[in-house]
Amino acid sequence: MTALPTRRHALGLVGLGAFGALVAACSSDEKSDDAATSGTGLQSIRDKGKLRIGMEGTFRPYGYHDGGKLVGFEKEIGDLIAADLGVEPQYVETQWDSLIAGVDAGRYDIIINNISATSERRKKFDFSVPYAESRGKVGVAKDSKLKSTDEIRGHTAGQTETSNFGQQMADEGATLVPVTSFDEAAMLVSFGRVDMTGNDFVTFQAFFDQRPDHNLRLLDGDLGEPSQAAVLMGKGQTQLKQAIDDSLNKHIDAGDLKKIYEKYVRTDLTPQSSTS
Repeated sequence: MTALPTRRHALGLVGLGAFGALVAACSSDEKSDDAATSGTGLQSIRDKGKLRIGMEGTFRPYGYHDGGKLVGFEKEIGDLIAADLGVEPQYVETQWDSLIAGVDAGRYDIIINNISATSERRKKFDFSVPYAESRGKVGVAKDSKLKSTDEIRGHTAGQTETSNFGQQMADEGATLVPVTSFDEAAMLVSFGRVDMTGNDFVTFQAFFDQRPDHNLRLLDGDLGEPSQAAVLMGKGQTQLKQAIDDSLNKHIDAGDLKKIYEKYVRTDLTPQSSTS
């Protein structure tokens, strides 16, 4: 913001018309960043009547297709948020590796896809309060000699490289083998192409339910601390963030999210704390 003496100097030099333009520009800077964010602010979303939500759409039980219809507990959460904003949800599906970049490209307004608010991501994006919490696990082939998550170091892991669990596995000393999905990672482990894959307990549980012939088992112990998922959005969208936080907190307090989780995973994933 330009200091007051500078404004007076500007008035003396260029007259009332230019001074008015200068004040208008400074006033514009003080407005919510939602208005300055190209096409993705809360008011823009309400004007368009739709909330564009980025999602893989192949990640059971979070968001996936059943009989051609998009379902999953994150899809239902997206529906609740859109309803509270007074708009229709529009789901835009893309692969994980290009999912977060889609926010910068303006392809959608928010992402709901089991994303943790890491310190690195917070530098570029804003996040809602967490809406789900799950423990990380590591899967290996049934005939693997490995027993515990303490043995990760020095082994290969099939992971989407930029995912929460890919980063955790690398931090634990695993050599990452890039994949595009959890199903691909599980296949590589089953066939002995990689030693292991890390993901959350919910993802493994859904895989075991859908694939009773699977060749995977879980190592003893957890992978890092419990992971909390939050809604990702562009940086500085204070009004949008507040509206989404209000929506999530309302449904957490009412027990609505608990019912959704029990429907899909038979376990309550409601975070212990819903504060950001």
